[in-house]
Amino acid sequence: MPAAVSEHQDAIALRTSRPQSLIFTIYGAYSRSLGGWIAVSSLLALLREMNIEDNAVRSALSRLKRRGVLLSEAHNGFAGYALSDSARKAFDTGDARVLERRHPEEETRWILVAFSIPEKSRDLRYRLRSRLTGVGFGQVTGGLWIAPASLRADAELAIDTLGIHQYVHLFEADHLESDSTGAGSTDEGSVQQWWDLDAIEKKYEQFIQAFSQLQQAFESGEEPVSPENAFRNYTRILTAWRPLPYIDPGLPNSHLAPNWKGRTATELFFYFNDLLAESAQEHVRKSVDSTLQFTKDVN
Repeated sequence: MPAAVSEHQDAIALRTSRPQSLIFTIYGAYSRSLGGWIAVSSLLALLREMNIEDNAVRSALSRLKRRGVLLSEAHNGFAGYALSDSARKAFDTGDARVLERRHPEEETRWILVAFSIPEKSRDLRYRLRSRLTGVGFGQVTGGLWIAPASLRADAELAIDTLGIHQYVHLFEADHLESDSTGAGSTDEGSVQQWWDLDAIEKKYEQFIQAFSQLQQAFESGEEPVSPENAFRNYTRILTAWRPLPYIDPGLPNSHLAPNWKGRTATELFFYFNDLLAESAQEHVRKSVDSTLQFTKDVN
């Protein structure tokens, strides 16, 4: 049976074995249909299925609590963690980015984020730039960033989260060439300057190399589509996939190579999503129910 992650894909292997990344995926993919709260005992049981030790899970939960992603709550005598309001909003916004196929327009409009943050608040300036980079914006100048207009919600979420409306202005615009024959278009030099498309494509290629053999194993029947196996594989695949739609701004096809690896990687992810997501969700629901019942019976 082939491994879900190729050994030579160190970056993906590391990400998909980090307890914090896996917990983040579990809350994003499964918890909201369960009310956004999961007992610690249930999380430990689920992560054991992925060969993650209990101590590592507890440490990761503490870090996510300190970051404000999770809130420590007890329900009916069970210790657990719930999604914070900001984390839930981020997941709700992110679903369209991560779990829906993107269909970029051939001639897109652009959203511009212009900001001027005082030197005394330079930490906010750094955090805004980091967040804009993290959702796929490209830098035109220090205080001017650009992305396809479809990323407006991502920009607004970053601004809301940081609470910096007074420093930021949003514009939606077309790109106009000085040459009348190019009006409304964006030249390739500008796009390459704003985004490192080679680096983005390399990330997609790593995803393809890591999981293409697993697809073949499912198609041949060598890998069973059991609930447990669906959970283990889909959780790792989604953990590896989740950053990719964010670093990719979703440019029109006219700005991308004919054999752009992002298209192949997208088809690969949605093959797994269609095949495994529902069974994985059902496995989590049953595991959570059975863990709580077992704990209750023991006590």
